Amino acid sequence: MGEEQSKLVSEVLRQKDYVLNKNNGIGYAPIPHNIYRKLLPQLKAKYDGQTARDCLFLYGYFQANVNGQSEGSAYMWAFPNVVQIAEDTGIHKDRIKGLVDILESEGLLVSRRIPWYGHTKKMYMPFYMPRKLPDSYERE
Repeated sequence: MGEEQSKLVSEVLRQKDYVLNKNNGIGYAPIPHNIYRKLLPQLKAKYDGQTARDCLFLYGYFQANVNGQSEGSAYMWAFPNVVQIAEDTGIHKDRIKGLVDILESEGLLVSRRIPWYGHTKKMYMPFYMPRKLPDSYERE
């Protein structure tokens, strides 16, 4: 390994250590490799490339927006509204429900409507792997 390669590896490892440190305020969610190695190709074959890509992008968005406060009833739930999701991701708001439905059918997400200050709010709980693993979803 050359000197430049060694410096790059050192920088990546330093960044990884920093991100994984709970005291840095960045936050992180582990995304299993098989989400991209196995599930993405399965979704692409089942739906289409854009839908598969947007499903996994939305999945990552929900992972990044879960409530990490273990004291409350919303722990591990994400609760952005459709307008916020569309503004943050660039995914058209008319596509979000369909993508959420796919994520739910694939076992990567549960959504619930809950009472919220006199109204209802949609909550999303992303899982780290499909709740029911298909035979082709090998664990590595």
